[in-house]
Amino acid sequence: MVPVFREEYFINGYQCDLEVDRQSARYYLVAIPEGEMAARAEALQKEFSLRYGIYREPYPPLHVTVAVIELPPAGLSRLRPKLAEIIKPFLPLQLIAQGESCFPEPYKSINISIKHTPELVQLSAAVINLVTGLGYNAVSFDGWDYHISLVNCNYAAREWSEEEFEDACRRLSQEKLSFSGTARRLELWEPLFPPLRVVTAFSSLGEMGENMEDRLQEQGDSSLGRFKGSQNSEDRRQD
Repeated sequence: MVPVFREEYFINGYQCDLEVDRQSARYYLVAIPEGEMAARAEALQKEFSLRYGIYREPYPPLHVTVAVIELPPAGLSRLRPKLAEIIKPFLPLQLIAQGESCFPEPYKSINISIKHTPELVQLSAAVINLVTGLGYNAVSFDGWDYHISLVNCNYAAREWSEEEFEDACRRLSQEKLSFSGTARRLELWEPLFPPLRVVTAFSSLGEMGENMEDRLQEQGDSSLGRFKGSQNSEDRRQD
């Protein structure tokens, strides 16, 4: 079973001691922001990481969580083609920033808040309905706070103090976080970092799957380097 780490996602209603099938693994379906949203988020993540010394490179990849699912790894082959069909009509997905959000102790997470657009909510609901309809588990997204986490306690070099966290929240509140971005791709992740472990990716053309790198190259995707870097890191870990 993939180890369960303390994640900022726990703030939205499910417990760290959630009982799951011992044969199941947890996966995160995430939207990858592009454009101004990605540029601003990356700049802020670097600024806060350097200012407070919380993260060291490579920084955790920026994303918006769309669904959290649990199923045996063997079930992925059954789920992936159905997931691709569900996702396809929603892409490209518009993401709208609506200011900052801060999740307090024990998460100490500073975030860009993402608007609950009808498309985003419908996408999460469609994925959750698909997964549970197939007999697998999914975390409820009722009351979920969509966000891009910039810095928190996960994968951190150290845990920042309460004073540092409050100072970071104040600084983030001074930013004009009113802009939009587009996600042309969703990815299915294991909750491990580093390296980033991308199980598969989905675009408006369907699942990228084993040809993910070629498909990213064809689309001129700016995150190709991030994907290749994560794969190379995984190769190095297995050596």
